[in-house]
Amino acid sequence: MTVRRRQWADLPLSARAAIEERTGPVVNIRSAEAGLTSGVAATITAEGAVFFVKAAPAAAPVAGHLLRERAANQALPADIPAPRLLWAGDVADWHLLLFEHAPGREADLAPGSLDVPAVMDAVAAISVPCPWPSAPSVTVKAAALRREAEVFLADSPGYGDYEPLVKALNLDELDGASLLHADLHAGNLLVDGDRCRVVDWSMACQGSAWVDVALLVPRLVDAGHTPAEAEQKAARVPAWSSAPGDAVTALAATRALFAARMALVGPEHLQSKRRRMSAACRAWVEYRTS
Repeated sequence: MTVRRRQWADLPLSARAAIEERTGPVVNIRSAEAGLTSGVAATITAEGAVFFVKAAPAAAPVAGHLLRERAANQALPADIPAPRLLWAGDVADWHLLLFEHAPGREADLAPGSLDVPAVMDAVAAISVPCPWPSAPSVTVKAAALRREAEVFLADSPGYGDYEPLVKALNLDELDGASLLHADLHAGNLLVDGDRCRVVDWSMACQGSAWVDVALLVPRLVDAGHTPAEAEQKAARVPAWSSAPGDAVTALAATRALFAARMALVGPEHLQSKRRRMSAACRAWVEYRTS
């Protein structure tokens, strides 16, 4: 089910006061829509300036994601196309993040969209040596995908031809020292004019630079591109040229089964998105193995 998102008014008074010390008195609040996490995520206006706030109780399940987002944003170089983290603190057992406001709208990834070149340029721009030395490896995420894919395979004999592809996923080929966002989708890509900024670094990690591109390609397929067209768009990112072909195919197959497994749980709208993602990955795998 959809999780009720905490609101600005849910913050302890001392936490709100700590934020307003940096922004001035808040006069308008626009909360993000409810989703899978319960933390505060709101655009606030204070004394004519606009900011974005994220917050969660230290004991909440989402707290780990918020701490990862804080560590990643504190380390991001100034030339990374992302909103700047202006302040972070822990007040009254709440984790608080204050960002500059990023104007723009969710990226349109459909064929023919002028957003796609800006998106791929932003992906190329974040492909830098990881500035966060203690960032977790993307292999942790990939191993979790593989575990769920293997569970799905055990219960779904009709997918037996995927088993060798999943088993072929070599985590060492994903490992590396490049900065990865690891959750690139239209909602985390804000376009303003010809500029795209990458938001929500709560799954940031380090690994081979091509992995972010490989995780984005199925999003392009889901948006209407053929797998061949999606790979042509991916080629705009220099790191894509270094992607090992077998590793890309294995990762796509693993992600397809992970999405199919996750589509069995949760609210219908989320199941639908996961079914589409699984289908996009499977179309890509078929293209790569035909």
